[in-house]
Amino acid sequence: MFDSKAFFNLVDPNKNIIVAFSGGGDSSALLHFCYDLNQNGLLQGNLSAIHINHSLNKESDHWEDHCKIFCEERNIPLQSHGINIDVKKSGLESAARNARYKIFKDALQSNDQLLMAHHADDVAETILFRLFRGTGLDGLQGPMKKRALGEGVLLRPWLGYTKTDLDKYLSTNDIKFISDETNFEDNQDRNFIRNKVLKMASNRWPNASMQIQQTAELVSKHKKAHDFLLDQQFGENIRGSKLYRKFLLDLEEDTCVEVMRYWIKINNVAMPNKKIIGEILKAFIHSNPTPRTQVNWSRADNDQKSAFLTFSDGYLILNEK
Repeated sequence: MFDSKAFFNLVDPNKNIIVAFSGGGDSSALLHFCYDLNQNGLLQGNLSAIHINHSLNKESDHWEDHCKIFCEERNIPLQSHGINIDVKKSGLESAARNARYKIFKDALQSNDQLLMAHHADDVAETILFRLFRGTGLDGLQGPMKKRALGEGVLLRPWLGYTKTDLDKYLSTNDIKFISDETNFEDNQDRNFIRNKVLKMASNRWPNASMQIQQTAELVSKHKKAHDFLLDQQFGENIRGSKLYRKFLLDLEEDTCVEVMRYWIKINNVAMPNKKIIGEILKAFIHSNPTPRTQVNWSRADNDQKSAFLTFSDGYLILNEK
C-alpha cells in the first residue's frame, strides 16, 4: 500500500528512526509501517517512538497508557514526556506545538531521524486555514519534507498520501488507535475546515487534498528560487540588522517591499502583515524618517520574536523586542 522505495528515498535506513507517536490513527500507521520494515530486516538503525502528554484532555493519561501498550506489544522502545503548557504568552495550539518541538529538539542526536505522520490532508487543511485568515506567499508553502532539528533531522515521509490512504492501511492491518473526540467539534476553525470544507471539496473533486498539497510544494520550490535570486542580486545590501534607505529608494516599490520582507525574514523575527508593511512604507519610504520614527509588530501566536523598525544615520534599523 505504501511505497517503501519512496520512503527510503527520504529516510536513511542506516540511521536511527524515532516516530512521533500520539497514539492517533496517523502516527499509529506510521509506527506500524516502520515496525514492519524493521521486522523484515530493512532497518539497520534503531527504531523507537516518542510520546508527548500535553495534559490538555481528560483522556491524556489513557492515551499515554495506550501508547505504552502498543509499543510494549511490539518491543518498540518508547520515551514519554509530560509537559505543562503556558498559554499566557501565546495561544494554546501554538504553546503546545512550541513545547512539543522543544522536547523533540532536545531528544535528537546526530544519528537520529524524527518521523512525523503529516499527510496531504493536513497540508490542505493548513493552506486553507491560512488563506481564509489571510497570508502571503510564505504561508502558501507546505511543510518541509526534511529539515534540521536539534542535532538530528525531522522527516515527513507521507506528504504524498491522503488520510484515506492511511485509514485503509489501519483497517487492512487491524491496527488499534485512539480517537480524540475534540477533533469532531466544528467550533474550532481547523476542525471546521477538516470536517466540512475539505469533505465537501473532496466530494466534488476527489483529489482535492492532493492537488492542494502538490500546489503548496510547487509554491515552496518557487519561493526558494525567489529568495535565492533576491539574495544573489541584493545580498550585499541586506546583511545584518541595518538597511540603507537610499538603496531602497532606488528600487521599484514592489521590489522594495520584497527586499524588505526578505531582509526581515533572514533576521529571524516575525514577518509583518500587509497593514504593517504599508505603515513601514509610509514612515520610512514615502516620508522623511527621523530618529523618532518607529513601527512595531508581532505575531498573535508569538511563534517568532516581535520586532520594530527605527531610523539612524540613513539606515533602517531592525530591532528585536
